[in-house]
Amino acid sequence: MKDRFEDLHRKLRNGFFLSSMVGITDGVFCSQRSEGCVMVQMGAYLAEPPSYGKARYALPPKPDECIAFLAEECKKVKSVASVFTCLNLATIKLKWGLEAAKCFFEAGGDFLELNIHGGTEYYLRLGRLRAMVLPENRDELFKWVEALTKLEIPLIVKFREGVIDDYSPVLEKIMDLKIFGVHFNVRDDNTKKPDFEFVRNVKGKYPLFLLVSGYVRSAVDAKMLFESGADMVGIAEPIVRDPKYIHKIVKEFKARYDL
Repeated sequence: MKDRFEDLHRKLRNGFFLSSMVGITDGVFCSQRSEGCVMVQMGAYLAEPPSYGKARYALPPKPDECIAFLAEECKKVKSVASVFTCLNLATIKLKWGLEAAKCFFEAGGDFLELNIHGGTEYYLRLGRLRAMVLPENRDELFKWVEALTKLEIPLIVKFREGVIDDYSPVLEKIMDLKIFGVHFNVRDDNTKKPDFEFVRNVKGKYPLFLLVSGYVRSAVDAKMLFESGADMVGIAEPIVRDPKYIHKIVKEFKARYDL
């Protein structure tokens, strides 16, 4: 039986993407920096109705308004380049996340990325974001992921290397759920490089569609990540200063490695 995501995996594999940055990667920003990308990630947006009008990136609480807002965001991106759009989403309640995911799909979005990466203190106190990988919160994490995989929009789950020493219990469970892929921020703050060994270890153990980002600063970094097992390579911070940053790396990558 053909895998549900086989065609999408094929279209995105070995591609570059603009990785989301809190408070930065809205539709306009992504549209201005999409050259060279096969996918851009917008957000992180908050599915938290009480914060609408208070927090800049909180989504409208009414479904019709949320769909209209997200459709406009997607339109801004796709008016410039033919790229896949991904919504990076953080929430404190599953029902809010499910509603936002449905709205993004109705708005024409392509992927949902559940943010299990960030460090917002309020969310962490509630066992959300990266705190969800802690043993005491994992049952809820798995419940959320399972619920989101039942929607029509393909799901990516974003983690941060180093939050826990061993991701095996999390990834083994994730493998049993019908997710599109896993995104790891693999930045090594000591070397100021991606953690290539971490990527090799994850891909060596788990046949996941693996997106990675963090300290990618050259075509060589990208090549090493792909060779380590990454299916997609993301870039974030440098593109704030240089809108052509991803395009330059992709151009050099194709020229040097004849891809």
